[in-house]
Amino acid sequence: MMERPGGRQSRTKAVWGRMFARILVAIDGFGQHPAALDLVKSVATDGTTQVRVLHLRLREVSGFSWYARETGSEAAFVADAAVFDLRMAGLAAGGDVRYAAVDRVAEAILAEARAFNADLIVLGRPRRGEVLTRLLGSVTLRIIRRSTCPVIVAPRRRGRPDQAVVSPASAPGRRS
Repeated sequence: MMERPGGRQSRTKAVWGRMFARILVAIDGFGQHPAALDLVKSVATDGTTQVRVLHLRLREVSGFSWYARETGSEAAFVADAAVFDLRMAGLAAGGDVRYAAVDRVAEAILAEARAFNADLIVLGRPRRGEVLTRLLGSVTLRIIRRSTCPVIVAPRRRGRPDQAVVSPASAPGRRS
């Protein structure tokens, strides 16, 4: 569908641009984040929206020492690739790689959103299925429940951006 200069899509995107001037997108490993970046591109406005890409380098305890699941260069490559993709789409984007303990991922994302003063958080698709989510919990659900700003979650399957899950904080008619 072609977007006309004065059409409905351009007006909607302009309104979103005023609403979401600062977007934090939390990405996972390389190749797992295109759906989240597509959502950012559909919501962000050129010249208005600032986007920060956050990739967490997860650390675990093994015995008496910490170890990371990926090297620093692998983590930097993931963040740089996402920033490059957003910049090629004409968006002002920057990226960070931060350490986070495996059981503190949601807290790290929310802390970064507060520090960045984000108007919107965009998350990639959830890794766990429904049964494992009920048994073990979910980073996505923790962020949706604890966030003070709207959260958009990419769909499980690659599809249209309008299939995204939107948090109650961004529901129409909700007052803060």
